[in-house]
Amino acid sequence: MNLSSRVNFKDDHENSNKSCDTCGQILKCGEVGQALLFNDASIGTSVPAATITIDTSEFCNPCIILEFTSNIIGTLFQGTLNFQIYKSCNDQQPIPIGSQFSFAQSIPIIFANMFTFFVCDCDSCLNERCTYSVVVSVGGAAPVIGNVGVFAARLSAIITDNPEQDDDCCCNKLSHKEDKTILKCGTPGGSIPIVPGTLEGTAFTLGTLALNTSCLCNPCVRLEFTNTISYSSPTTIDSTVVNFQVFRLCDNQRNSIPVGPQLVFSVPYTTIIDPPIAPGFSGTSTFSFFVCDCDICPDECCTYSVVATTATADASVTITNARLSAIVADNNCRCC
Repeated sequence: MNLSSRVNFKDDHENSNKSCDTCGQILKCGEVGQALLFNDASIGTSVPAATITIDTSEFCNPCIILEFTSNIIGTLFQGTLNFQIYKSCNDQQPIPIGSQFSFAQSIPIIFANMFTFFVCDCDSCLNERCTYSVVVSVGGAAPVIGNVGVFAARLSAIITDNPEQDDDCCCNKLSHKEDKTILKCGTPGGSIPIVPGTLEGTAFTLGTLALNTSCLCNPCVRLEFTNTISYSSPTTIDSTVVNFQVFRLCDNQRNSIPVGPQLVFSVPYTTIIDPPIAPGFSGTSTFSFFVCDCDICPDECCTYSVVATTATADASVTITNARLSAIVADNNCRCC
């Protein structure tokens, strides 16, 4: 363990080594899913993308923040996708939660980018077991052109008691060793240029974060990453594809292991403009996502890193403002 890891270990332990009498917070992560829509899919066509099931019986006045992440990849796609979260509790009919979110592409292009949003649900009843689902549907005024996939789709949830009405009710009937939540922010990365001709498989470390989970019984980690990507090309057919992957290295490991799915960003381009000449294109995009790691042992100090690897490099790309953060909580109220 290096000096930096020891400092983070000490800070995490001291900040979390306090007593707690209630269920506090738990962090839940759903399974990774996907939704596919193909050419000529009609308006209103709906496909489920991700689900998560939550048990609120251990909370007095539960309030839930649901966050969705996905990697949208389109092949000459043109159209509008609507995203809506639905809730179904105790075999009831699903009801919409929060606003509808939309992703639109006005001309057919080939692209890969992230799409994320969050909603809140503070209208849950006690002793409920609810399933939340993200449904993707075709919107707009015309059917889909081309093909599009919503990949690496995932819902996560942070559940807590509303402090305005919290009291000594159901939560205090349970005894817990530690019910803590840790928030850590990693070291920001510098500017990473990817120039045309960069070899396939060239890797860049964008950010790191050291984390200690010894204060938690059944730790679950949600890692959030964000960065800004600027790109430019003199023609409309040049693109650069970059793969993003989170890795974890713990005290008892020799080699880093991947966490969550690999996510893809590509500079948008089209093959239907003829001739593919100037003025080309340029732009800036925010690329953000989260992954969950609920398969770690307690009492570990781990370092997480985000690595970008080139797949193709024809357009110029610069990655800046890279930052990795983590929220760590127990995955189960009834731990230890």
